[in-house]
Amino acid sequence: MQKNTEHTLNVTMTMILKIGSARSLIAAALAEIAAYRYEAAREKLRQAETELLTAQRLQVRRLIENAKAQRFVHSTLFMNAQSALVSVMGELQMTENLIGAFERWEPEAA
Repeated sequence: MQKNTEHTLNVTMTMILKIGSARSLIAAALAEIAAYRYEAAREKLRQAETELLTAQRLQVRRLIENAKAQRFVHSTLFMNAQSALVSVMGELQMTENLIGAFERWEPEAA
């Protein structure tokens, strides 16, 4: 049981790090959008998407491991990581939509 708990903790902490990295990349993409550097923003979002995909794969792997063991061994930390994953995936989608909106909007010349 101790090994299973350690494994869950390791997977969870890796998820949290990947999610945090993605959130930082999304914030950087928003700064790029504000500066009208859309390609730079898109690149940061691609990187964020890669981080989130890794976190999502870790989540699924852990859920499959539990299903095979016919045991639900999750910590509150794991459940919070799952919640954060969903939230940051939403932030990614909203930021991707902002790029399109900003590209169509032309600021008035001063």
